[in-house]
Parts: sequence; structure tokens; C-alpha cells
Amino acid sequence: MDYNWELGRLKETGKYVLGQKETMKMLKKGQIKAVVYSSEPHFKFEYEKLNVKKYESELNSMQMGAIFGKPFPVSIVGIIEPGSSALKGD
Repeated sequence: MDYNWELGRLKETGKYVLGQKETMKMLKKGQIKAVVYSSEPHFKFEYEKLNVKKYESELNSMQMGAIFGKPFPVSIVGIIEPGSSALKGD
């Protein structure tokens, strides 16, 4: 899967939250259908425990932040509605 392309489609057509704090808050409310997280080892260990559909991106957190136009690292994206992206939650 081309995560650059799919995250770009999510950005344009879907609903999402960026970052660990917002994603965890929305997970507790039951509004997150899936997550995409950075391939960095310290994030992988932490996010693999989540009880939703998970996508491990080959992108690092700085690259993920850049896709969403942020000047800071984004380690996880919580997907509320996938829009036309292939990042579906099941």
C-alpha cells in the first residue's frame, strides 16, 4: 500500500485526528475505526496493543506530519471516516 497516496486521500476526503493524545481520546469515545502509525520501533510496540484495525506505515513520524502539512512529527493518525482512501476499519 502506498501510504503517501492513501494518507493524502484521507486528508482530502475523510475525517481524522492527528497525534497520540487526540487519537486516544477519540478511541475512548469509540469514534476511531482504524489507526495508521509510524514505523518507528518505539511507536510500534505501543500502538500494536490498540483494539482497532491498525496500519503500520513505512513512513517515519516527520514524513507523516509533512503529508498533513504539519511542521512537527505525527506518530499516529486516528481515522474516523476513511473517505475515498483504502484505510478502512473492520
